[in-house]
Amino acid sequence: MNRAVFLDRDGTLNYDSRDYIKNTVEFQLFPNTVAALKKLYSAGFKLIVITNQACVAKGLTTVAAVEEIHQLLRKKLSEAGIELAGIYYCPHDPEAGCDCRKPRIGNILLAARELEISLSDSYFVGDSHRDVEAGRAAGCRTILVTTGVRQASYANIAEWQVQPDYVVPDLLTAAEMILSLERKMN
Repeated sequence: MNRAVFLDRDGTLNYDSRDYIKNTVEFQLFPNTVAALKKLYSAGFKLIVITNQACVAKGLTTVAAVEEIHQLLRKKLSEAGIELAGIYYCPHDPEAGCDCRKPRIGNILLAARELEISLSDSYFVGDSHRDVEAGRAAGCRTILVTTGVRQASYANIAEWQVQPDYVVPDLLTAAEMILSLERKMN
Protein backbone atom coordinates (compact mmCIF):
# COMPACT_ATOMS: atom_id res chain seq x y z
CA MET A 1 0.00 0.00 0.00
CA ASN A 2 1.08 3.56 -0.75
CA ARG A 3 1.36 6.54 1.57
CA ALA A 4 -0.26 9.76 0.42
CA VAL A 5 -0.64 13.37 1.29
CA PHE A 6 -4.15 14.48 0.42
CA LEU A 7 -4.24 18.19 -0.29
CA ASP A 8 -7.03 20.69 -0.42
CA ARG A 9 -6.58 23.07 -3.36
CA ASP A 10 -7.80 26.64 -2.78
CA GLY A 11 -6.24 28.21 0.30
CA THR A 12 -3.76 25.35 0.67
CA LEU A 13 -1.89 25.11 -2.65
CA ASN A 14 -2.95 28.43 -4.11
CA TYR A 15 -4.41 31.77 -3.15
CA ASP A 16 -8.14 31.57 -2.54
CA SER A 17 -10.92 34.05 -3.17
CA ARG A 18 -14.22 34.50 -1.39
CA ASP A 19 -15.90 34.34 -4.81
CA TYR A 20 -14.05 31.22 -5.98
CA ILE A 21 -11.16 30.57 -8.34
CA LYS A 22 -13.03 30.35 -11.64
CA ASN A 23 -10.31 30.30 -14.33
CA THR A 24 -6.58 29.99 -14.93
CA VAL A 25 -6.08 33.77 -14.73
CA GLU A 26 -7.25 33.72 -11.10
CA PHE A 27 -5.20 30.63 -10.22
CA GLN A 28 -1.89 31.48 -8.50
CA LEU A 29 0.17 29.06 -6.41
CA PHE A 30 1.53 30.19 -3.07
CA PRO A 31 5.27 30.97 -3.32
CA ASN A 32 6.26 27.87 -1.30
CA THR A 33 3.86 25.32 -2.86
CA VAL A 34 6.32 23.83 -5.33
CA ALA A 35 9.10 23.53 -2.72
CA ALA A 36 6.71 21.88 -0.25
CA LEU A 37 5.36 19.38 -2.75
CA LYS A 38 8.87 18.61 -4.04
CA LYS A 39 9.90 17.56 -0.52
CA LEU A 40 6.87 15.28 -0.12
CA TYR A 41 7.14 13.82 -3.62
CA SER A 42 10.87 13.16 -3.19
CA ALA A 43 10.08 11.32 0.06
CA GLY A 44 7.83 8.92 -1.85
CA PHE A 45 4.39 10.25 -0.97
CA LYS A 46 1.60 10.10 -3.52
CA LEU A 47 0.20 13.62 -3.85
CA ILE A 48 -3.56 13.78 -4.28
CA VAL A 49 -5.73 16.88 -4.53
CA ILE A 50 -9.21 16.65 -2.98
CA THR A 51 -11.24 19.80 -3.59
CA ASN A 52 -14.78 21.13 -3.45
CA GLN A 53 -15.68 23.23 -6.50
CA ALA A 54 -19.26 24.36 -5.89
CA CYS A 55 -18.61 27.23 -8.29
CA VAL A 56 -19.58 24.79 -11.07
CA ALA A 57 -23.01 24.03 -9.59
CA LYS A 58 -23.53 27.72 -8.88
CA GLY A 59 -22.95 28.55 -12.55
CA LEU A 60 -19.90 30.71 -11.85
CA THR A 61 -17.61 28.53 -13.95
CA THR A 62 -17.66 25.31 -15.96
CA VAL A 63 -16.25 21.82 -15.62
CA ALA A 64 -14.01 22.67 -18.58
CA ALA A 65 -12.60 25.71 -16.75
CA VAL A 66 -11.94 23.64 -13.60
CA GLU A 67 -10.17 21.04 -15.77
CA GLU A 68 -8.05 23.82 -17.33
CA ILE A 69 -7.03 24.97 -13.86
CA HIS A 70 -6.04 21.40 -13.00
CA GLN A 71 -4.07 21.06 -16.25
CA LEU A 72 -2.22 24.26 -15.36
CA LEU A 73 -1.52 22.94 -11.85
CA ARG A 74 -0.17 19.67 -13.26
CA LYS A 75 1.98 21.59 -15.78
CA LYS A 76 3.51 23.87 -13.14
CA LEU A 77 4.31 20.90 -10.91
CA SER A 78 5.59 18.77 -13.78
CA GLU A 79 8.06 21.53 -14.67
CA ALA A 80 9.49 21.06 -11.17
CA GLY A 81 9.63 17.26 -11.51
CA ILE A 82 6.50 16.64 -9.41
CA GLU A 83 3.64 14.39 -10.50
CA LEU A 84 0.23 14.50 -8.90
CA ALA A 85 -1.18 11.00 -8.45
CA GLY A 86 -4.69 12.36 -8.83
CA ILE A 87 -7.08 15.27 -8.62
CA TYR A 88 -10.56 14.53 -7.32
CA TYR A 89 -13.13 17.29 -7.11
CA CYS A 90 -16.77 17.76 -6.21
CA PRO A 91 -18.62 20.09 -8.61
CA HIS A 92 -21.88 19.86 -6.66
CA ASP A 93 -23.80 22.43 -4.65
CA PRO A 94 -23.27 22.20 -0.87
CA GLU A 95 -26.96 21.28 -0.42
CA ALA A 96 -26.76 18.40 -2.91
CA GLY A 97 -25.92 15.90 -0.17
CA CYS A 98 -23.38 14.05 -2.34
CA ASP A 99 -20.70 11.78 -0.91
CA CYS A 100 -17.87 13.52 -2.79
CA ARG A 101 -18.18 16.92 -1.09
CA LYS A 102 -15.93 17.42 1.92
CA PRO A 103 -16.38 16.85 4.82
CA ARG A 104 -17.77 13.63 3.34
CA ILE A 105 -15.07 11.27 2.17
CA GLY A 106 -16.28 9.76 -1.10
CA ASN A 107 -13.44 11.24 -3.14
CA ILE A 108 -10.83 10.23 -0.55
CA LEU A 109 -12.10 6.65 -0.53
CA LEU A 110 -12.20 6.59 -4.34
CA ALA A 111 -8.61 7.81 -4.53
CA ALA A 112 -7.54 5.28 -1.88
CA ARG A 113 -9.08 2.43 -3.88
CA GLU A 114 -7.76 3.56 -7.25
CA LEU A 115 -4.25 4.36 -6.02
CA GLU A 116 -3.91 1.66 -3.34
CA ILE A 117 -3.46 4.15 -0.50
CA SER A 118 -3.16 3.19 3.16
CA LEU A 119 -5.26 5.90 4.77
CA SER A 120 -3.83 5.27 8.24
CA ASP A 121 -0.34 5.96 6.86
CA SER A 122 -1.46 9.14 5.08
CA TYR A 123 -2.04 12.81 5.85
CA PHE A 124 -4.70 15.32 4.90
CA VAL A 125 -3.57 18.96 4.63
CA GLY A 126 -6.15 21.71 4.24
CA ASP A 127 -7.21 25.17 5.31
CA SER A 128 -10.71 24.58 6.71
CA HIS A 129 -12.69 22.60 9.25
CA ARG A 130 -14.19 20.61 6.35
CA ASP A 131 -10.70 19.42 5.39
CA VAL A 132 -9.91 18.43 8.98
CA GLU A 133 -13.23 16.59 9.35
CA ALA A 134 -12.77 14.75 6.04
CA GLY A 135 -9.20 13.75 6.82
CA ARG A 136 -10.11 12.52 10.28
CA ALA A 137 -13.19 10.60 9.02
CA ALA A 138 -10.99 8.89 6.43
CA GLY A 139 -8.48 7.83 9.09
CA CYS A 140 -5.66 10.18 8.06
CA ARG A 141 -3.56 12.43 10.26
CA THR A 142 -4.71 16.01 9.73
CA ILE A 143 -2.80 19.25 9.35
CA LEU A 144 -4.52 22.62 9.18
CA VAL A 145 -2.66 25.35 7.29
CA THR A 146 -3.72 28.88 8.16
CA THR A 147 -3.32 30.34 4.67
CA GLY A 148 -6.97 30.34 3.58
CA VAL A 149 -9.44 33.20 3.24
CA ARG A 150 -11.24 31.93 6.36
CA GLN A 151 -8.48 33.23 8.64
CA ALA A 152 -10.98 34.72 11.10
CA SER A 153 -12.28 31.19 11.79
CA TYR A 154 -8.83 30.05 12.91
CA ALA A 155 -9.31 31.98 16.15
CA ASN A 156 -12.12 29.52 16.96
CA ILE A 157 -10.24 26.28 16.28
CA ALA A 158 -10.64 25.21 19.91
CA GLU A 159 -14.41 25.25 19.35
CA TRP A 160 -14.33 23.02 16.26
CA GLN A 161 -16.02 19.65 16.82
CA VAL A 162 -13.11 17.87 15.14
CA GLN A 163 -9.64 19.13 16.01
CA PRO A 164 -6.70 19.00 13.59
CA ASP A 165 -3.74 16.94 14.73
CA TYR A 166 -1.46 19.88 13.88
CA VAL A 167 -1.86 23.56 12.99
CA VAL A 168 0.88 25.22 10.94
CA PRO A 169 1.24 28.52 9.09
CA ASP A 170 1.69 27.15 5.56
CA LEU A 171 2.19 24.16 3.28
CA LEU A 172 5.99 24.22 3.47
CA THR A 173 5.83 23.97 7.26
CA ALA A 174 3.29 21.14 6.89
CA ALA A 175 5.64 19.27 4.53
CA GLU A 176 8.56 19.66 6.90
CA MET A 177 6.39 18.46 9.80
CA ILE A 178 5.27 15.38 7.86
CA LEU A 179 8.86 14.49 7.03
CA SER A 180 9.91 15.00 10.65
CA LEU A 181 7.07 12.80 11.91
CA GLU A 182 7.98 10.11 9.41
CA ARG A 183 11.64 10.14 10.52
CA LYS A 184 10.56 9.72 14.14
CA MET A 185 8.35 6.74 13.27
CA ASN A 186 11.07 4.92 11.33
